[in-house]
Amino acid sequence: MKLFRYLIGIMAVVTLVGCEFPEEEKKDYPELTNIVDTLWYSYDQKNFIYYDIEYAETTGTMKGYKDQERTEEVSNRAFSYTFTPATEQYDAIVELAFDDGQRYGGILIPKGNFQINNQDVYFIQLYEINDKGNIIYDDNGDIKSTILMWKE
Repeated sequence: MKLFRYLIGIMAVVTLVGCEFPEEEKKDYPELTNIVDTLWYSYDQKNFIYYDIEYAETTGTMKGYKDQERTEEVSNRAFSYTFTPATEQYDAIVELAFDDGQRYGGILIPKGNFQINNQDVYFIQLYEINDKGNIIYDDNGDIKSTILMWKE
């Protein structure tokens, strides 16, 4: 009887392996060659703040709101930035310098790699950096501060 159960189990596995599942269609999205006149979103889970980040020519603003509907503004920070488009060897680079001196650097992740609310989005992942461009770590060896932003 045990042998019979093993044979049934093996047949079930072989049958499942033999099934073909339809391949998911890979979508092709345009590459961002600049971020001028774009609006990005972010959320601070620690402080429960919703952010809108707007990029102009070389400057921008990061406005924080108390709620998702953006009814009550709780912060407003100006920054200057540089954007270096991606090449075949390197990802696109974004560097921000807030007016208070805090600096961040990181990369733009192309659309199609991540989703928010079942929608493909572009991501910018930034890490707080020092004057030499090195990531700043806290006393425990963890990255001191990050900003993750996205846009559809």
